[in-house]
Amino acid sequence: MSQLRRAAAMGLVVCCGVTAQAEDGSRSLDSAATAETRSLDSVVGGESVALDAARADPSAPEPLPEIDDDAMRSQAQAARDAVLAAQQRSTQADAAYSKMRSRDHPQGDARAAIVKERNAAREAYAGANARYRELLKQLR
Repeated sequence: MSQLRRAAAMGLVVCCGVTAQAEDGSRSLDSAATAETRSLDSVVGGESVALDAARADPSAPEPLPEIDDDAMRSQAQAARDAVLAAQQRSTQADAAYSKMRSRDHPQGDARAAIVKERNAAREAYAGANARYRELLKQLR
């Protein structure tokens, strides 16, 4: 009977989101006080950051400035379009990865392919975004 009570208590802790603060001041991953989720592996410079901030920046790239030169405007527009395409690819790859993780399916090579695509999409987005930002710096 005590095992049943212990299981019920554990269920309440999980369902209710009860958090405890350790003597060293650390908090659980899900902080009820701030409603902010933190990850142990998303530590940057000794400070933890929210999971959303740890991911690639999902915001739209900044709009093109006024550019008089047609060739430069075309180049900048192509760079911005590349960022948008890479962003969409990354979003779709993240969604496929999340779906895979929530269902714990597929396994083996198919699972590895999803992880590989997610990593490649994130790298493509970061590269396209860096190239676009560098181009904007040159235009200013």
